[in-house]
Amino acid sequence: MTAMPRTLLLGALATLLLSGCSARVQNMVNTAKTAFFGHQDVELSVERVNAYPYAAAYVRTDNFPQAIAVLDRFSGEQRVYRTGGDEALTTRFGRVISSAGIPGMPLHTFDWQQDPLACHVQQQHRGTKQLCPREWLRTVEIGNYGENDVRQVSFDSTFTVGNTIDYVHPDGTLLQAVVINEQGKAGDTAFRNEFYAVAGRIVYAKQWVSADLGYVTWREMKPFSGDLSDSNGEQQ
Repeated sequence: MTAMPRTLLLGALATLLLSGCSARVQNMVNTAKTAFFGHQDVELSVERVNAYPYAAAYVRTDNFPQAIAVLDRFSGEQRVYRTGGDEALTTRFGRVISSAGIPGMPLHTFDWQQDPLACHVQQQHRGTKQLCPREWLRTVEIGNYGENDVRQVSFDSTFTVGNTIDYVHPDGTLLQAVVINEQGKAGDTAFRNEFYAVAGRIVYAKQWVSADLGYVTWREMKPFSGDLSDSNGEQQ
């Protein structure tokens, strides 16, 4: 697929800012698909991020440039983002737990409910004294269901809570983020993941997903109002 020139891409994004809610997903999908499978990163200015009308995130992999993923829907702590066409990412506290239409992304994560990350994020937010689990063993499916080409990879990891750091959000806000570290192995591959927790949500995540894609970096670009208020309010 031929990459869209940067001027046209930014023009498409500017047009999106003026579009109505009913066209949100389809317009965003068309733009993000070009960026995700093209050869140029998408990075909006602070002014454009603040003017952006929808909850969204930046997504980058070791093999593909940065794209914008728009929040399509949510269910409890899960957030479903669309990055192009039939492509979708399901995240929970910034971690990709399933996907559709993106080769190399996890198709499904077994025992995702046991992820200690959720406990650590909430503990840092609420200051509870509960002991969060430190280890997590899970199986992740990678491949293509349609082509009956699916493999299962065992992930075994350990969590530690690190320092509080300054983090500049894409909207220009300086945040105090607690770094949650995760170290482990995926099959025979050692990995080190990082998650930045702020007020009960993840604003930055770098995580190993597969040998096909390597690390995925997920950055909150425009927060979901439900994450800011600790309640689920549907985005329009």
